[in-house]
Amino acid sequence: MKNSLKQMLRTPVKTVLFLVLTFFAALLITLGASIWVKSYRTMAEYEDRFITIATVRQVPRAFEQKLQWDAEQKSYQLIKKEQFTSYRTVEELDFPGARYVSGPEKRAYYGSYTPEYVKLWKSQNPDRVKTSFVIAEFSPLEDCVPDESVQIKISKVVGGDKRLADNVIWFCDHRNPEPEKLYQDKTYVAALVSYLYIHGTALERAYQEAGMGEPRIDLEYIPYTLASEIFYPDGRAAEDMFRDGQEIFELTDGFYETDAGRRLLSLIETMEWGYDIQPVTGTNETCLLMPFYNGDSFITEGRDISREEYEAGSKVCLAPKVFMENNGLVLGDNVTVRLLFTNGRKNAGRDFWLEGSFSASASYIDENGETLEPFETSEYTVVGIYDTVSENMDAVNTYTSGSDELIVPMKSIEAGDENNLMDIGPMSDRNASFRIPNGTIEEFLLGWSQCDMEDLEFTFYDMGYSALKAGMDDMRNLSYLLLVSGILLAGLLLSFFSHLFITKQSKRTAIERSLGMSVMQCRWSILSGFVLLVLSGSILGCAAGAVAAAGVSAENAGKSYFDTAYTAGGGHVTKEVAVDEVRMEDQWLLAAGCAAAITAAGAGIALYRINRSLKKEPMKLLAERDKE
Repeated sequence: MKNSLKQMLRTPVKTVLFLVLTFFAALLITLGASIWVKSYRTMAEYEDRFITIATVRQVPRAFEQKLQWDAEQKSYQLIKKEQFTSYRTVEELDFPGARYVSGPEKRAYYGSYTPEYVKLWKSQNPDRVKTSFVIAEFSPLEDCVPDESVQIKISKVVGGDKRLADNVIWFCDHRNPEPEKLYQDKTYVAALVSYLYIHGTALERAYQEAGMGEPRIDLEYIPYTLASEIFYPDGRAAEDMFRDGQEIFELTDGFYETDAGRRLLSLIETMEWGYDIQPVTGTNETCLLMPFYNGDSFITEGRDISREEYEAGSKVCLAPKVFMENNGLVLGDNVTVRLLFTNGRKNAGRDFWLEGSFSASASYIDENGETLEPFETSEYTVVGIYDTVSENMDAVNTYTSGSDELIVPMKSIEAGDENNLMDIGPMSDRNASFRIPNGTIEEFLLGWSQCDMEDLEFTFYDMGYSALKAGMDDMRNLSYLLLVSGILLAGLLLSFFSHLFITKQSKRTAIERSLGMSVMQCRWSILSGFVLLVLSGSILGCAAGAVAAAGVSAENAGKSYFDTAYTAGGGHVTKEVAVDEVRMEDQWLLAAGCAAAITAAGAGIALYRINRSLKKEPMKLLAERDKE
């Protein structure tokens, strides 16, 4: 080794240049390898944390225009409603090449009639007077045409809060363009629902009596239809003799034995049911529900429903924390589900709001006027308890869970979603979704473009996976560039300088052999110095590469690529999550491996050249003319 180093020191410029270039080659190789390992580990580690879903919306091709009389405006109001000739089905999304992890599914929410449980509305309003809907017998205070707010006196509350009996309230046949005259000496009966505020002469009088003060503006009641709210599966409203028909009836002997009377009695029987309805939603995977996907709803106790339970249709459920507390239930208890109706248009959050109020129907009767009967009764075991926090109450209708909402496997509802349909509609962002493998959005859209269904729109959510993958792809491409550049540079360096330091020193080898040195000694004499230089440059370069890689990694991959608010099981709290760095110990191991590889490659090339020189006869080499 001593002789070899002395020989190299006779050409210091070449030696230093070789050492410096080896340093940079090792740095490039280590830096490229470290960045590649980082990008690979990041995608492998976080692949399962990302979920890509899409919501589906059927776009209407026409709008139905309906005129509705407004007594306050004294004119017809134009109401537009989306019109569909037919509803697309999830089966139509099964096109060639489609890859679904879950779904596609179109969800319905079910109304479970369970008066044995305390619902959120009741827990918050235990003594609330429910005067918004009553069925009453009444007479006007004077003969009148109720085309504006008029006063009536309730003589008897047939159904609803009895405290309204003998009270005078304001009334208007608000949606009837030609209301019939009411007479003071006659008694009428109708279902009455509170609507808006008084208008017409009554409102003018209130302002006159108030003078410069604040007028008293009361609510008015309007008649409620006796028609059923049931729909057929094709979207048509059930045929009902009371649809768009008479709503105010004169009370005569035997009236409650007529069709209208019996219909009112059925309404009386069911008018309190809305306060005891609990929404139940069936799905094939929890993450397909936007409230759980976007982090507004999250499991606080227990576990999620497993994929096996979803596929088997097991009788298990996720229950809201407030519901469990209000009813003294704990994880593992059973909850009775008594399905009364199906809503195929909305999601539960649309009708059952988180603050406790709800927009439930006041009519649970069929087209024949008979009360609805539950079509399925089951016992569900609570395997997980979840909580819901909505930071954006404006989005509560579409993107948050409903109050008291139970989440169950879709297959566990054996009766299906066509029983006692209270509403039916197309696929929309609130009731239709599916899950696809991460990174396949473009592939999906390419396949879908071959289908002739332009009336479906998709909105994709991937939790920032596309952004992270793009960043990792950029890092991987950079790593390839650095790695290939380093390997090429190292290969050229080792090949060129081995020629200078070994092949060019063949005469020295011949002299050493002539002086009696063995082949092994000659080989070691030349190889040791060259390998020492390669090893020194590699160690320094690989160490510098490891340090540089740590900095590049922290800058490019250590920042927040996604948010736990959009991570499965990540909870609701929004916070930045740093992608885990490759540990420094691993960086040093990788650097050591690169240094060893470069040194081994250098030793291999050097040995090849040495062996070629050693095959020549020493005397022949000494006789050769020095070409330098």
